[in-house]
Amino acid sequence: MAIRVVRPLAGGVAALAVLLAVAPSALAGPTPPPPPPAGAVLDQVLAARGGDVPGTEYREFTTTVAAGRVRGHVVRVDLRNPGLAVVLLRSPVVTATATVPDLAGRVGAIAGVNGDFFDEGGSGAPVGAELSGGVPLTSAVVPGRRPAPPGPPGSDPDTVLGIDASGAARIDTVRFAGTVTTAGAPLALSGLNTYAVPVGGIAAFTPGWGAAPRTRTVCGSDTDPHAPCSPDTVEVVVRDGRVAASGPVGTAAVPTGAVALVGRDRGADALRGLRVGDRAVPHWELRASGTPALRTALGVLPLARGGAPWPGLQDTERAPRTAVGLSADGRTLALVAVDGRQQASVGLTLAQLGRLVVELGWPQAVALDGGGSTQMVRRPAGGTLGVVNTPSDMPLRRVRDGVGVVPAR
Repeated sequence: MAIRVVRPLAGGVAALAVLLAVAPSALAGPTPPPPPPAGAVLDQVLAARGGDVPGTEYREFTTTVAAGRVRGHVVRVDLRNPGLAVVLLRSPVVTATATVPDLAGRVGAIAGVNGDFFDEGGSGAPVGAELSGGVPLTSAVVPGRRPAPPGPPGSDPDTVLGIDASGAARIDTVRFAGTVTTAGAPLALSGLNTYAVPVGGIAAFTPGWGAAPRTRTVCGSDTDPHAPCSPDTVEVVVRDGRVAASGPVGTAAVPTGAVALVGRDRGADALRGLRVGDRAVPHWELRASGTPALRTALGVLPLARGGAPWPGLQDTERAPRTAVGLSADGRTLALVAVDGRQQASVGLTLAQLGRLVVELGWPQAVALDGGGSTQMVRRPAGGTLGVVNTPSDMPLRRVRDGVGVVPAR
């Protein structure tokens, strides 16, 4: 096994200096090659492919694990470049899905990857909070209703990848807070455009929810998605600060200019106290723990911090993976996609992914949805947008959102 020095992709991060390169003889024969020693994951970073838009750099890398070879892709983005911006790739409404090439093509993206876990096979809504242009789009669902793997022990389920007004990226947490001001006591809101209204709660739905029926949002419990639908529900439609209608939970899209308040159990009891014509003014926000305020955010799983992987990451299931790595100052970002579930690339566990991004030179990182959702697109200078990884699902899976790099406007 040879030792090889490779320039770290992170640029300015000196932690990565020596990478392991497997000798060609080690790859011969049907037996999978042994993993690199001392827990290392990365084998080699291939030379830059060229044709990069200024401020970006695309490379491929190879990885060896006990089960076999893995191939991956990374796009490094210099967020100090005034010609670039990172945005939330998304469809116009929360419950619409599209492939990453479609999402990226709509905004003229230079590069992009898939985003948050989502209610696949159901509403299509995301698991975590979404913020775009400083406007809250969704709140996070309760942890017991998420199809995503749990975060590592000690991590916060409301973790997001965020971009602030200066263009810097950071890993943060956001909390939803909302109330409905009435003539009497205010009513607490527990969610926004969420596919799972918490037991006893009230969630607000805007026209941005889309055409998916809201009747399914009151099914399941906070810990069991397969629990029966609540028999005690009500919907109040508010327009111009007044109750416009009250009745069963709706199946049609929320009218333009209106907000639908959906309550279940105790939340339904509270909404029944409102009558048509009563004052009802909903307010909500997503509050970030850090400063400055975030302009863009989406839900993620913590992967690495302080130059080390989070302890306790899942280390049993290999799959295609998507991640985002950040420099310590948040001014450089990497989009990472790992191929998997195929002969040429077996995929990684989350623990292996955490080690990988650290070895690539990124001291902090998050994981996004993986498996068949993992898609990376790139548009070289003067070229056209295309998928650069080898997705495990064909045709390409439709996803809720993504992380995109676009020309700054």
